[in-house]
Amino acid sequence: MRRLRGPLSKRGPLPLRYVMLLSFIFFIFSTAVSLLIINSSIKPTLLNIAEMETNRIATHVIQEAVEDYMSQDENVKNLVEMKTNENGKVTTIDFNSHGLRGMHSKITKQLHEKLKETETEEFNSSAKTPEGKNDGVIYNIPLGQATGNSLLGNLGPKIPVRFNVVGDVFTDFKQSVEPYGINNALINVGVLVEVKVRVVIPFATKTAVVKNTIPATIQAVHGEVPDFYSGNGSQTAPSIQIPSKDEKTEQKKEQKE
Repeated sequence: MRRLRGPLSKRGPLPLRYVMLLSFIFFIFSTAVSLLIINSSIKPTLLNIAEMETNRIATHVIQEAVEDYMSQDENVKNLVEMKTNENGKVTTIDFNSHGLRGMHSKITKQLHEKLKETETEEFNSSAKTPEGKNDGVIYNIPLGQATGNSLLGNLGPKIPVRFNVVGDVFTDFKQSVEPYGINNALINVGVLVEVKVRVVIPFATKTAVVKNTIPATIQAVHGEVPDFYSGNGSQTAPSIQIPSKDEKTEQKKEQKE
């Protein structure tokens, strides 16, 4: 016998709970992908802005520490020792190595103390960073600055910027003697400071090196002005003619007359 088949059953619409679940999963997935795309595009810009602000504030710390020390230490003027002869002419010029070593250790110690103060409100106000708080945030970047649009530059949530010192602070002295004028020299002694810092923003970090040279003392040494000057030595010296005996006698006669 033939079996009788009933009519094919038709599927109805999905229940509302399944529609809501699928919509929620699609929303989460699309949001995550969008955030990844936005983060990869704006993260380099935010890191560059954070690095510039970190360099500015670290430079401020370096200059403030060195200038505070030099304003209080009277031995800064004695870093260059000049010896003269009986006529007052400079014979030798030496650098005070003992004074330089003492200055080196004190400046390094003061720099460490100043860098620790980056987490205080007093430092943030002196460095003129906006909304300084006692939470280690040295700067707040408006998210609108990542767009590069001047109209949106101050809009959006604030991205906090922090930085940590990596390793020790490197300090050294740079001495140079530069000629200027005619038989004069300019002696420069500067403090070279190099600080390695880690710039920290949410979900990203970057290491940067801040270098700065602050003049410690500048002294001028004046030598004797020669009778003849040929520039840098490329020009030929003028020829000098010695008068003969006859010319000398004639000149004496003319003077007597």
